[in-house]
Amino acid sequence: MKVYFDESGQSGNHLLDASQPHFSLGSTNIEETEAAEIIARCFPRRQAEELKSQKVLRRNAGRRAFLDFATELRSRPGRFCGVKVGKRFTVVAKMVDSLVEPVQRAQGYDFYAGDYAARFANAAFLVFERSLDPAVAQSLMELYNAFARAPDRARLRELEAAFGAAGRNAPGGSAVLLEMMRAGARRFEEFHDLGSFEDSSEFHVSAAITCMGHWQSQGSGPFEVIHDESTHFFRRSERWRKMTDPTLAPQILKLGDKTLRLPIPVTSTVSARSHESASLQLCDLIAGFVTRAYAPLPSKEFTKFLRAAEAAGMSELPVFPIDAGTDIPDGPPQRATGPDIIDRIAMAIGPRAED
Repeated sequence: MKVYFDESGQSGNHLLDASQPHFSLGSTNIEETEAAEIIARCFPRRQAEELKSQKVLRRNAGRRAFLDFATELRSRPGRFCGVKVGKRFTVVAKMVDSLVEPVQRAQGYDFYAGDYAARFANAAFLVFERSLDPAVAQSLMELYNAFARAPDRARLRELEAAFGAAGRNAPGGSAVLLEMMRAGARRFEEFHDLGSFEDSSEFHVSAAITCMGHWQSQGSGPFEVIHDESTHFFRRSERWRKMTDPTLAPQILKLGDKTLRLPIPVTSTVSARSHESASLQLCDLIAGFVTRAYAPLPSKEFTKFLRAAEAAGMSELPVFPIDAGTDIPDGPPQRATGPDIIDRIAMAIGPRAED
């Protein structure tokens, strides 16, 4: 099976731009001939060689044509999927993973058991978005993001001090979270090698792996992966290479309600130019729609279009979120009884990954 990927909302290191809060990845297993036929039927008046969601969704004529594409999607269940990534949530979740979890692990807790880490990240994000002064929350996220991309002791000490100052002025229970993060920054070098630490808040590979879970549910593979020419994906593809390595011992790992089968049976991963690939252009339509569907404060006109698109068939599109949810912890994590899920993945693919 060939599967195709294209993204929307890629802003590189600028993860905290309120005007672009989401990254989306679109994927399909529809190959070139059928994809070209779909485009010809739905967008017969297109003038450019490459069909781009940015142009299609900007104009009324393009939106009307997109509704025809939505009916094509409805008639092909399971042949498209998307991933929506909340960029700000990703930064907070990475703070939890690199600052809070290692201390909890050292105290004998399995922070990942029962999807506890995801629920804790939901609660942490709620604190940052609803409890803290917006300027303070923004500053803390910016400081962590800067440290994660260029880690050194000076930035680490600045981050520790900032958590301490924010905690002294934080409302209610927010101070508890900030103290946990401050303690994680203070003890950071007990758990990480500062010189080799890499936590770029990169989520592109994670989104592709999430999509592959969908394709594995549609068929056992093997898969050929064709991704648009994305420097962000291919520059960060080491974890992808490890998880698709055919020499890995077969195993099934559970993380909450998610199942990860290793190795992911991918025989090749290549880049292609989207203007030369009708299949990639379909992926761009999916990714662009998902990004705009979750954009802040859409106009009444665009909201009306979104409802029409859902009714025409976009409601059938499986969209997997890497974003804040509503489930939060109701107590401490479970005591560890052995290696946690991240350690088991690390034992399978190599050193404990920070991505």
